[in-house]
Parts: sequence; C-alpha cells; structure tokens
Amino acid sequence: METENILIARGSKVLIELVELSGVVEQVEFTLVESKQADFKSGLLDENTPLGRTLIGHRAGEVIPYAAGDLKEVHILSVKHGEIDTSTNAAEKRRETVRKAETQSELINQLNFATASGSKWGDYDVDVEKLMEQKRKEDDDSSGA
Repeated sequence: METENILIARGSKVLIELVELSGVVEQVEFTLVESKQADFKSGLLDENTPLGRTLIGHRAGEVIPYAAGDLKEVHILSVKHGEIDTSTNAAEKRRETVRKAETQSELINQLNFATASGSKWGDYDVDVEKLMEQKRKEDDDSSGA
C-alpha cells in the first residue's frame, strides 16, 4: 500500500521517528483518535495533543520541526488509513482502573489502620477474607461486563 500521498487525519495509523536534540531517535507508532478514545499505552494518540496537532495534514516522508522538551523534529515514516476499534473505549478502561485502585487502596488503608500499634481508636480487626472476597467479586464483575 502506498502511504506517501495520504494526509494524516483522525483515524490515521502513523509511524514516526522522534528526534531528540542529542540525536537520539525513538520510533513510535500510533493511531490518531478523538480525546475520549485516547490511550497512548494502547497506541491511541489524542488528535488534540501538541504532537497530534503538529502531524495533522502532513504526509509520510516529511520532516517536521517539533520543539517540545528535548525533541527537535519528527520524521513521518508511514501513514495508513485505519479502522479504529471503537469498542475499545479508553475512558471506560481508565474508570475501571481507578475503581480497582480504589478497592486496593481501601484494603491497604484498613490493614494499615488495623496494624497501627497504640492507635487512639483501640483495637480494630479487619476482616481480610471479607475484603479480599469483595475485591475478587468486583474484579469478576468488571471482567464479565
């Protein structure tokens, strides 16, 4: 597939090289998506980020000046039109990750509280089994949803 004539736009799958001032080059591939779908770890870059806005409208083969942090330019290696898997809702994934972190944090907080010696609250027994069962149930519910 010839990629040189395709303009970068939302939905484009892009392979670039980020060139640092020191000359170090890092190759990155991602798909440009709208904000609510963005999840860079999954290869989905928000089109409204500085890098996304810089790339829109350019083609493979171009070298674009990009002064951000220790970067000096971006080399666009390839551009393909891709279908975005909209079933991958990054916002929902982030919410689920936060819910799991809150559950884990609550468990740790209760264990810390229970093990604090000389607590002004007196003895506090944590039902670890009950907490772990709740966590397993929440994990099962979220993976089945």
